[in-house]
Amino acid sequence: MSAEEQSHIMDGMTGGTSLEHLPFGLDEPVAHALEGLAICIDLIGVALILFGFFVALFRLLAGLRHGIGLTKNLSNLSAARTILGTYILTGLEFMIASDIIHTVITRELTDLIFVGLLVLIRTAISFFLGREILEIQHAQDKQHA
Repeated sequence: MSAEEQSHIMDGMTGGTSLEHLPFGLDEPVAHALEGLAICIDLIGVALILFGFFVALFRLLAGLRHGIGLTKNLSNLSAARTILGTYILTGLEFMIASDIIHTVITRELTDLIFVGLLVLIRTAISFFLGREILEIQHAQDKQHA
């Protein structure tokens, strides 16, 4: 491999657009299609989180409408938190999948580091939120037993 070819391969790792010299033989139309897919997956994740917010809000408002105050019935609040947390977890999983697609098509080191840190943060949030949901469900099971 000549020096000219080697510098050509490394160009994408140190700068330039993320679509130049893509790995695994991906050409520009495929990269754009994958980028579009990643954006759609991100939007699905956001839609799930918003949907969960409205479901949890409806649960809280329905309890208040029927005269169940939050201070009198904490299980209503716990149920709403569990619902919202579950939808947030699901939405975050979609966003992590999107981030993984971004890492496949991104060749710039700074973009890879950014996406990697984003995945780590989202994974940590998912872990702790999942643990909190399990604790809430365990407490609810103890109340009903």
